[in-house]
Amino acid sequence: MPVGRRRFNTLLAGTAGWVAAGPVGTAAGQPQSRGADYASLGARLYRIRRDGDSLVREPRPLVLPAQVQEGWQHPSGRFFYIASSDQRTSTARVRHHYLNAFRVDSSGDLQPFGGAVELPHRPIYITVDQRGEYLLSAYSFPSSLSVHRLNADGSIGDMVDQRASLDAGYYAHAVYVMPSNRAVLLPARGNEPEPGVHTEDPGGLFVYGFENGQLTNKQAVAPDGGLAYRARHADFHPSGRWVYVDLETQNLLHTYAIRSDDTLSEEPVFVSTTLAAPEAYRGGQTTSSIRMHPTNGRTLYVANRGRGTEIFRGEPVSNGTENTISVFSVDAGTGEPNLVQTIDTRSIAVRTMAFQPDGRSMVAASPEPGQTRVQGRLETVPAMLTLYDIEADGRLAFRSTLPVDTRGEAMFWSGIVRY
Repeated sequence: MPVGRRRFNTLLAGTAGWVAAGPVGTAAGQPQSRGADYASLGARLYRIRRDGDSLVREPRPLVLPAQVQEGWQHPSGRFFYIASSDQRTSTARVRHHYLNAFRVDSSGDLQPFGGAVELPHRPIYITVDQRGEYLLSAYSFPSSLSVHRLNADGSIGDMVDQRASLDAGYYAHAVYVMPSNRAVLLPARGNEPEPGVHTEDPGGLFVYGFENGQLTNKQAVAPDGGLAYRARHADFHPSGRWVYVDLETQNLLHTYAIRSDDTLSEEPVFVSTTLAAPEAYRGGQTTSSIRMHPTNGRTLYVANRGRGTEIFRGEPVSNGTENTISVFSVDAGTGEPNLVQTIDTRSIAVRTMAFQPDGRSMVAASPEPGQTRVQGRLETVPAMLTLYDIEADGRLAFRSTLPVDTRGEAMFWSGIVRY
């Protein structure tokens, strides 16, 4: 259901406001080698600028109707879409979830237009098809997805009523349109068992046929019945021959072949650890984001989150699990990923990674502060933005960190807006 333009603009005004910039910039088909870094804090979206080897957060944010969940750019580059929700921040009985549309101006700033559209559930992930005709949203609970038409002016149109009854497994975590644009991939994470509460919910990969906004069940991939299969995120090789999936609590990378009919190999063709020292597992170790290098097709990145804790002086502190970015070199002939580097994030539990379109730098973001033990002392590690340069071979070179005072909120999403 659309939210009126006046109400939407009132919501966007917020306490800090935002600055509207010039006319719409890059047209469809023109190359976009520049990218504006953004990082959210609750419902506020801040632009992050690089100054030499440092990062600087601009003081005046764009304010969304609710906590930022995910963002995705229209393939033309002219529009950007943001999902927001108060599911994790509100105590009210009725929660609110939105899709928000923005124009991208010639400087990379975002201008809201078209009014927000209300969604039925918290959107954990959104994406746009290759032609820019549809926007798809994934919902964790209930595990499901929806499709909205995109109007010719880039605004968000009506939801497409799905004729098929779709199998979305347990706890959908992302949604992607396959390279052919004829199919959609939904990783469903499942849930760990809780003794005395519930048994394990299996995970899986769900492939749907996709035509004129309609989805149809096509394939479900769930090794070992989906047990201990926490499929979280995925990314495609630019050749369209392989898809890479990170398994959250297993700290594994699965490589699947993509067949000519858009189905996946029933079993992964390669299984790789994402950790430098998997034998040192201490609990609370997971993956988060997975991304192909934006230009070279030869490098893959996976973020490792060390969220495990132990008690030190009566306080929960990090138990020494890995907080790193793993860098994989990808064989162009077979698609096999080989771990060539793990590099410290200098933070706790990175959730997102944002790459410049030219593939020369990356910013990793950790949502919240944590505590660690350093030489017998208790130290707080703030939420952090970590800047890396990307070398010619795809490896990362640390440049700097920008601590962020979250004041009880979460830096839940970061990303790049091309312009």
